[in-house]
Amino acid sequence: MAVCDSELKVRIMVVAEDRLKRAVDALRRMGARRVLIFGSCLDAPDQARDVDIAVEGIPVDWLLDADVAVHEILEAPTDLVSREENPNFYEIVEKRGRVLFASA
Repeated sequence: MAVCDSELKVRIMVVAEDRLKRAVDALRRMGARRVLIFGSCLDAPDQARDVDIAVEGIPVDWLLDADVAVHEILEAPTDLVSREENPNFYEIVEKRGRVLFASA
């Protein structure tokens, strides 16, 4: 899984690919059927302030737990967007983001 040249640079932190994989795995355990990364860590990783992740399939009442889990795994500021909570924004993200996981 190559994302941003195998590392996401966030502020002065570097989010390694193995941490990103662990975050995706955590989201999958919470029910995610699709996980995308988008925003500044794709467009300008050296200037990114956070890691933007979009998910589909996680129940809305689990989103805060999912966001906290991803933040703790990545050890970086995160912004989690849910298709179920914000379908219009998710559609935009889907066109610009990179798929990290999609169930068959």
